[in-house]
Amino acid sequence: MQLNNVTRLKDNRTECYSIIVEMTITDYLDLVNNIYRKKGGLKGQREPLKSSSAMRIRKQMVKDIKSGTILPPIVLGLIVSDVEFAEIPQINFERLTEIINSPSDGNLTIIDGMQRTTALNEAIEEGANNLQLIRIEFWISTKLNSLIYRMLILNTGQVPWNLRRQIETVFSTMINEIALSVPEMEVYTVDDPSRRTKGGQYHANDLIELYLAFGGRKEKVDTKERLADEFTRLDFIEATENPTFSDIFYGSLKRLTLLDIQISRYQSGDNEYRFSNGIELFKSQPARVGFITSIAKSIYGRPGVERSHDEIELIKIQVFKKLDNLIEKLELFNNTQLGDFLSLNLLSEKLSIKSSRVGDFEREFFTKSFEVLIEEASKIVSMDVCWLSY
Repeated sequence: MQLNNVTRLKDNRTECYSIIVEMTITDYLDLVNNIYRKKGGLKGQREPLKSSSAMRIRKQMVKDIKSGTILPPIVLGLIVSDVEFAEIPQINFERLTEIINSPSDGNLTIIDGMQRTTALNEAIEEGANNLQLIRIEFWISTKLNSLIYRMLILNTGQVPWNLRRQIETVFSTMINEIALSVPEMEVYTVDDPSRRTKGGQYHANDLIELYLAFGGRKEKVDTKERLADEFTRLDFIEATENPTFSDIFYGSLKRLTLLDIQISRYQSGDNEYRFSNGIELFKSQPARVGFITSIAKSIYGRPGVERSHDEIELIKIQVFKKLDNLIEKLELFNNTQLGDFLSLNLLSEKLSIKSSRVGDFEREFFTKSFEVLIEEASKIVSMDVCWLSY
């Protein structure tokens, strides 16, 4: 790959470097097609265009590319090591090309320009000049958090992907960071034959919802309703503005995992109730969402509340300490003591009501319950007080 006319600026706000380069359409498509090959190619990454106006715009874009038009720069996000990041201010063409051409799996993603990329693919298939130069902007950082913040800012006010689709584009990188931050957790995907057999095992898709709930500080994220999604996006931008956001999320996942592992030790010896054994509690996605949301609300406040970085850090330490002490206490419990503490029979009874909105009800129920758990963690003797709080 030949890079031309490299310019670089540092964004001190997000600790990112913005580097704009020129490359041929062929070199660019080779780079990004390699990114998405394992995920079924580029076509699987974007929701199909349904409106006639959107399809007309893309058709016109393809026609213009074939005529030699200059597209606005496509923005790629690249996660690098601390050592590589330190090289950026004085990096030469050869070294930059080497870093760009050999990203770790999941560490390079399109954060603005998927439709332009698809149009470029179609234009090449229809005979466009594959040596035509295009501008590519790389946002280079050591942390995913900075790229997500940049992606949300770039795509706000456009006809955008919904919030979940945007998070999915960077999820491979998030999984890499989770694996490093929460080694006790096991993550499996739709292609993985593994299934939950013990505490601390979760499906990758469920983690995306946990991330959305944590960033939006809501137990229910409605990505199908445009207005609700836009308000959640704004809440997410406020949250990811904090440079320690990802670290706090990973810390919250760690507490979920360790608590799940301890609770899952409990076995009742029967299956009379929906929640008879400990492993069944956090097998429930509403329970996981409720737990994560309750931590987010405790640390950041409810949506609309603004806390300073110092205040957030102080509250985080307090919340994590409470949960760590609770986990340490549960480690010492035998099976009978765990059963008495969990009160799973009462939980099953509270969730036995019939409702057309069972999923929404359970998310609200668990969020409220775990908010009480965090408040009372230092003196709680039974989960009764949690299950009875809703």
